[in-house]
Amino acid sequence: DGVTIDRDSQVILVRSQQRVFAFNLACPHENTALRWREQDGRFQCPRHESKYQPDGRFVSGRATRSMDRLPIKRDGSRVIVDLSKLLRSDQQPAEWAAAAIVL
Repeated sequence: DGVTIDRDSQVILVRSQQRVFAFNLACPHENTALRWREQDGRFQCPRHESKYQPDGRFVSGRATRSMDRLPIKRDGSRVIVDLSKLLRSDQQPAEWAAAAIVL
């Protein structure tokens, strides 16, 4: 399991519990870049301390929803992330839940 942050593309890739997820780097509360806290095994917003599980689910803080996911698919050994569409847990719950690759 692990986390890769691509600041240029504003994408976070996470491998957790036999799944791969792609997230927008920005906190859904006020668009501050999220940080991975290795020692806690979770994401946190440095601005208002919203906390998120590795799969992007909201834990606590000022945010009102989970991290925004990006559509993701597998093409052979490659992972392809669709940067053109953000999936919000509160507006597209089924698409948000499905935005993962099962390993």
